[in-house]
Amino acid sequence: MGVLPGHVPTIAELKPGVMTVHEGTDVSKYFVSSGFAFIHANSVADVIAVEAVPVDHLDSNLVQKGLAEFTQKLGSASTDLEKAEAQIGVDVYSAMNSALTG
Repeated sequence: MGVLPGHVPTIAELKPGVMTVHEGTDVSKYFVSSGFAFIHANSVADVIAVEAVPVDHLDSNLVQKGLAEFTQKLGSASTDLEKAEAQIGVDVYSAMNSALTG
């Protein structure tokens, strides 16, 4: 979703993924684990993120390790809570992996 002048006021849930911020000619990319974006009538956007990390600060080895760990936890989860927590981990680490490779 892009925000340009005249954008309709919106509240949007953010899923794990890359958020690109354009400030003049500068472009920054952040990995966001989750949160909300509030777009106001004046086209100003406020982003409330649980975690936001510059994509170039992500460590590929640690991302692979985290993905393997949560995939294993998902496979061995026995309760609904354990399954939900492991699935969140898999989703976040999969999105981080995509941010690094795509």
